Amino acid sequence: MKIVKLDDELYQYIASQTTAIGEESPSDILRRLLNFPQCTMDPNADHIGENISIFDAIDETVAPVQPKQKKQPVKSVQQLTQKVEALLKTDTFLQETKGVNRFLRVLSVLYRTNPESFANAVEPLQGHTRVYFARDEATLLSYGTHTKPKQIPESPFWVITNTNSQRKMLMLERTMVEMQLPQSLVEKVRQFF
Repeated sequence: MKIVKLDDELYQYIASQTTAIGEESPSDILRRLLNFPQCTMDPNADHIGENISIFDAIDETVAPVQPKQKKQPVKSVQQLTQKVEALLKTDTFLQETKGVNRFLRVLSVLYRTNPESFANAVEPLQGHTRVYFARDEATLLSYGTHTKPKQIPESPFWVITNTNSQRKMLMLERTMVEMQLPQSLVEKVRQFF
């Protein structure tokens, strides 16, 4: 396995070609884009970083993905957008000093406004070695005792919280994009992470 340095623009392009969080390494993505056959790694070889999802090291400049679920009615998207924008303007949210609490508040509004779309967006969302969202704490703990799962307020979902702000924002971005919210709203939320 060779280590290759990439400029930011190329890295963003490769990241934007991912079909699902955690399912492909950068090498897998390039093999797919270049129509190379997928290779099987020799478990005894010295591989550096090949099992790390492209999202395990991604930064906040990742290109947006296209939503995969069926198109939501415009009214529903507008309602979601208004609810999130209203949350971002509340004194409680603005005065919150902990990123994890802001993260949970945004997720809670997304769930309460459209539970079905939220469930469709988060249930497949996972990394290479762990699940980010689940309907119970035990599922998240089964992927590691240091995941610090917390229940999303007023929802049946739990989320891992031991990630940095960039990863939390990536999780929010993927959820919001899957819920077909506008990129302009994603950018407004990004300002808080």
